Amino acid sequence: MEPERECRVLSIQSHVVRGYVGNKAATFPLQVLGFEVDTVNSVQFSNHTGYAHWKGQVLNSDELHELYEGLKLNKVNQYDYVLTGYTRDTSFLAMVVDIVQELKQQNSNLVYVCDPVMGDKWNGEGSMYVPKDLLPVYRDKVVPVADIITPNQFEAELLTGRKIYTEKDALEFARKRA
Repeated sequence: MEPERECRVLSIQSHVVRGYVGNKAATFPLQVLGFEVDTVNSVQFSNHTGYAHWKGQVLNSDELHELYEGLKLNKVNQYDYVLTGYTRDTSFLAMVVDIVQELKQQNSNLVYVCDPVMGDKWNGEGSMYVPKDLLPVYRDKVVPVADIITPNQFEAELLTGRKIYTEKDALEFARKRA
């Protein structure tokens, strides 16, 4: 009997010291489900940016490229899934797209799941918690290569340029992506 092949995920998301978001929230549940998870931390922050204060580092595109090159040199850059979340740097996000496209050339069955973490609504008002220049990168470069996107209502409105008032509006947005 042939051994079952590992199902590998490349997860490119945030890391926080305090709390559970990004890679800190995704890795363990994926492992429990049987996935092998390789993580790249897009940022390393003291806590998520919903707090009054946060400190830390933001990975840039050169640093991401260097990490990915190390994986390639060791021929350990074979993935079944790519999962992305929070980032703060436009060139980093564009480099993610390049990596996803390369991985899809290697594995046409690769599934790219993108959570376009940009902001949220509080008391009916939306606000971004990442630099505004990430929006066009998500809309024009990331969404076209993503197989699954998981925006919240505010992020879906940003990506479409249209307000979502009803369940029907939300379903129309979802169908446009289908």
